[in-house]
Amino acid sequence: MVDGAKRILVLGLGGAGCSIVSRIAPRAPKGMEFAVMDCDSQTLKKCSLIENRLNAGKSVTDGLSSGGDMDTGRRCAEKTVKPFEAMISGVDLLLVIVGLGGGFGGGASSVIARIARNVGAHTIFFTVFPFKFEGGVIRGKAHNGLRRLRAYADAIIQMSNSRLQPEGDALLQESMENADRTFAAGVVGLWRLLTQTGGVCNLDFATLHTMLRNCDATCRFSCASATGENRADDVIQALFDHPLAENGSVFKDAPGLIVGITGGDDLRLSEVRKILESVRPDNDESWVRMGIATDTAFSNRISVLVLAAEEWKDPLVDDNQNMISGQAELSSVLRPRSRAFGGAERTIWNGEDLDVPTYLRRKIKLPR
Repeated sequence: MVDGAKRILVLGLGGAGCSIVSRIAPRAPKGMEFAVMDCDSQTLKKCSLIENRLNAGKSVTDGLSSGGDMDTGRRCAEKTVKPFEAMISGVDLLLVIVGLGGGFGGGASSVIARIARNVGAHTIFFTVFPFKFEGGVIRGKAHNGLRRLRAYADAIIQMSNSRLQPEGDALLQESMENADRTFAAGVVGLWRLLTQTGGVCNLDFATLHTMLRNCDATCRFSCASATGENRADDVIQALFDHPLAENGSVFKDAPGLIVGITGGDDLRLSEVRKILESVRPDNDESWVRMGIATDTAFSNRISVLVLAAEEWKDPLVDDNQNMISGQAELSSVLRPRSRAFGGAERTIWNGEDLDVPTYLRRKIKLPR
């Protein structure tokens, strides 16, 4: 790893997440790190190509599945805090692929996000929503899992199964491969965007951090590649045709946008300008950042990734405010007490000021 480089881990969580990661990992660029986590030992056995595997909650399910019960999935994750902390030790960004609506993925995702936040790792969740034909109960569980996840995840990209499927009466295998390509393009594109150093205008981790702090946990992404003489026009059209782009309205309405462009030594300024002008939000006040990287492997090819915020709000928690132990130190960094406490001494317990609301001390994001 290059000195100063940020460590990124892609985690497949639950049955759906493990299956997707096990299929995309063998074709991923060299240097990407993958891991899988589930309570079902049979699922993990199918991920034999992934070296980093974590069997969660053996004492809860005895190596079996959660049976579709979210509370069982949550308890499995709670029983695996220490091993999971060891798994993500030193990780700066955790990219999690998880299916909501099931037991382990839906129940464990918020626990995983909370643990990652506590150890200082940022999280982006690629969540898969059930088909409509799976019924209201399953979809209700998915929405319940999403609501819990929003309290701790830095960003959530919602991907409906129905949107990931090719048009027409596609074969089951073709549908799965299409979904895999969408996920792979997203996680690989984001990884490449943050790890490439041979760029004209690199996007660093601090830029992504700004996006994550302000997007209120809701994001969309679109990615595409194109070759040939008309590659700029072709890649723009492919970005607009992406299943999550809604014909480009996601870009135009976005209050915040990150655009990463990768090309070879033949990348032209006119192509960069055309791409940026096509995806740039209509509102001039929108927060927009761009990254341009060159790679000899992309000769005659352009690859673009767009990460769009659906909301843009000032964070309720100031990540720059460090909660440090000691009453004297605390008094120097915290705001003065409100008059409601009558100037009484602060209540300090285990280095924490209990007069500060829990959601601030634990950096929990409240629903808006």
